[in-house]
Amino acid sequence: MAWKWIMRASLVLVLGVAGLAGVLFFVIEPNDFKPQIISAVRENTGRELVIDGDLELGFFPYLAVSIDSVQLQNGQGFDGPFLTLRNARLKARLLPLLLSRLEVVALDVEGLSVFLARDADGRGNWMDLATPEEPAGSGREEPVLKRDKRVPALASLIVDGLRISDTRVVWDDRLKDNHFDVSGVHLDVSDFAFGEPFDVDTRAAAIIGDMSGELVFSAKAVLELDRLEVEKLNLTARLSGAGLPQSPETITLTADHFSTDGRLDNGRMQGLGLDVRFATREMPGTGSAGSLDVAPFSPKDAFARLHLPFPSFPDPNALERVEFSCEWTAADERIDVADLRLSVDDSTMRGGISVQGRKDPFVSLDLSVDTVNFDRYRIRSADSDGPSSGKAAISLPLRELRALNGNATLAVGDLTAANVRCTDARVRGHAAGGLLVLDEVETRAYGGSLKASGALDVRADTPAYSWNHALSGLQIGPLLVALHGREFVSGTASGTASIETKGSAEQVLLRNLGGRFDFRVVNGSLNGVNIPKRVRDGIRALKGQPAGPAEPERTVFSVLSGSGSITRGVETSRDVLLLAPRFRVTGGGQTDLVRMDMDYRLTLHLDGSEGAFDEGALGLRSFPVRVSGPVREPTITPDTNAVLRGLGLSGSRAVGDALKGVGSGLNKGLEGLKQLFQ
Repeated sequence: MAWKWIMRASLVLVLGVAGLAGVLFFVIEPNDFKPQIISAVRENTGRELVIDGDLELGFFPYLAVSIDSVQLQNGQGFDGPFLTLRNARLKARLLPLLLSRLEVVALDVEGLSVFLARDADGRGNWMDLATPEEPAGSGREEPVLKRDKRVPALASLIVDGLRISDTRVVWDDRLKDNHFDVSGVHLDVSDFAFGEPFDVDTRAAAIIGDMSGELVFSAKAVLELDRLEVEKLNLTARLSGAGLPQSPETITLTADHFSTDGRLDNGRMQGLGLDVRFATREMPGTGSAGSLDVAPFSPKDAFARLHLPFPSFPDPNALERVEFSCEWTAADERIDVADLRLSVDDSTMRGGISVQGRKDPFVSLDLSVDTVNFDRYRIRSADSDGPSSGKAAISLPLRELRALNGNATLAVGDLTAANVRCTDARVRGHAAGGLLVLDEVETRAYGGSLKASGALDVRADTPAYSWNHALSGLQIGPLLVALHGREFVSGTASGTASIETKGSAEQVLLRNLGGRFDFRVVNGSLNGVNIPKRVRDGIRALKGQPAGPAEPERTVFSVLSGSGSITRGVETSRDVLLLAPRFRVTGGGQTDLVRMDMDYRLTLHLDGSEGAFDEGALGLRSFPVRVSGPVREPTITPDTNAVLRGLGLSGSRAVGDALKGVGSGLNKGLEGLKQLFQ
């Protein structure tokens, strides 16, 4: 008959609990505990808790607790409340409490509002409530919720019904100047327990900047004490506003599985013309891996749907199609991005990126591009065509440049810029501590090749630059046609240069320029002028003979060369040589690169690689020519008096006219050479 005694004992226990509940109901006044509650919150958080409503307490048939009109103030430096609550109701079974188990019959939360903010210094108004970080090397790897004494042991919590209504979350970020407000959140869950799946189906209204929207969310979730798993996640947002001309825009976010330990299966975001797929997974140890895939989309369409001004490109079909994909892995303090693929119109970039370390990260880039035409994407401002005064400061992001730490390699199969086409381009460089070095620059263009190196040093307050190059086999004619539409000069060019400078404005850079250079052009021509014919016609005129037959306006030469140095912005050359079949030019001079003035003293010799003129030169072997004035409009002046003295003549209009013709020819030839470097 043991069961009878069990029944009697149970009946006595129930009646005892009911009697105790009745006594507590009439004896305890819960509002008397408000000061103690407020004081405890102040001591533990440093914040003020305001309870304007009543506290109510019931003990039968359930333990019932209710509270109204609660407000938790913000910490120092933030205005307004951190949290407000209109009312909350909790009902729990009494008997399980005696077994240290919490079984909630109903939990109703109404009118909960949370106001999150971040100030201009990046400090959040929740940070003073966070659990302090464990010291390094403490060896404690348990989740925070399991070892935080302020979190009760809720693992046995069971809730028959959870209802949250009219919830609001406000975010005010003064650091990045953005704001959003989500309100009307409603959640109704039946039979909730830790470790057991439950359905979530809710909706809310949102305000983000000048946009408003309707959010609908559904999922099946499992909540552990230190982990959340979500399956069949589906979030739909319908947004409207002045910034969305095609309102309403629908954006969806879905995932087969998501967990707070880093797993995400088949995530997908669609909307505004975009279709993005992503996934993450755990790796052995503390690592993770994932993938990102952005389906082809039109940036022009996306800009239009976001009411953003689309750049005006020379090519109206530029930036019509973009596609992106990559795989990534992360472990400890290292992130590796592999199989990166970015396609923009008909250009595709492939490669990988590696980032090592959180503080002072070391970044490695290894990228290659099949073909790219930068001229299609050139955006020019209204004043970009005007001449530069040279006085404006060159503003470099010094802090960001000094923070760079890493190395990079970039290869481009076919590159076009400023209408100049290069192939097999390769750039390799590194950066550390404010020193950015181009270790290797190589490319091929117009039958020739370029090898170069350079550096930018921003370790001091004044940036310093250096550049070295060696050029060989370059066909000048096609290059000039590409740059200026005309072949002023033709020939095969080679040369070297080593220069350095420092400064923060164009004129300062020119004034501090120093170094050396040399160049050589062989088997070429000056097009648009025939200097030998002008000399022959001048000789004929001195002899009283008519001008010779018409010839092409072209001066052939076998060598055009020179070398020199640059000191404080002044270029000096002493060995200029132009060697043609029937004449040659030698000499040298200086060019002030700051004032852009030049002064060269040249000598025109009336014999060349194939001898003298057939017409003879009347005993005259050479005569001086001075090239001076502004670099863009130099004056070429043959020394007429020296020629007359050489001929033993006192004055001759024919000689003057002939030499003016030669000077004009040299001027045209020089103009062609200038176009090469403009």
